[in-house]
Amino acid sequence: MSRLFRGITEEARQLILASALPVNLQKGQRLFERGDPGGTMYVVAHGRIEISVISEAGRKISLNLISAGNCFGEVSMIDSEVRTASAVALEPTSLQPIARSTFFAAARLCPELAITIAEILCERVRWVSDSVEDYALLPLDRRLARRLLLLQDQFSGPDGTIEIAQSDLADFAGATRESTNKILMQWKSQGVILLKRRTIQLIDRARLDRIAHEVGGS
Repeated sequence: MSRLFRGITEEARQLILASALPVNLQKGQRLFERGDPGGTMYVVAHGRIEISVISEAGRKISLNLISAGNCFGEVSMIDSEVRTASAVALEPTSLQPIARSTFFAAARLCPELAITIAEILCERVRWVSDSVEDYALLPLDRRLARRLLLLQDQFSGPDGTIEIAQSDLADFAGATRESTNKILMQWKSQGVILLKRRTIQLIDRARLDRIAHEVGGS
């Protein structure tokens, strides 16, 4: 169940679920682009969504990965301004859209919904702040280690395998594919990770955790 729906009344929940049909995306399909009209947020029923921006130099920077049960697009839903980033499906994905009018109608029925969205917004602000600090202050090995630990916690299979291309991991860490591959190959040779086509398996999580948090990395 989505965190957004926890603790809210059944009346408010049914109002949200009945307001719009689910949106189904294929892998690689874009939901919206930066600058598109806002007014709607989305809850991920299953699948994964990447939130990203393109720099002036044409490089993609991955800001966040949204997993099942989580929501995105809440800022543009609340203020009805344009999208601040783009959203694309990383795999077949189903979304529950929530329009601004529907959200506020549900919040009037259940004020706890407004509290929950405020908490989510605060978490997003903290996430962005931490990410900016990582990009500005941390060496790449520490950034990669932190991103891999986060991906395993949120998206890995039962054996700890993460389905992600090295180019996508590089975007998520704010690095080039070449520099990312160099560190990954080093960790592979040290037995820290196992690399296969579009997958990364964490073999020595404790080592990655030390890299992520020790000054200077590995």
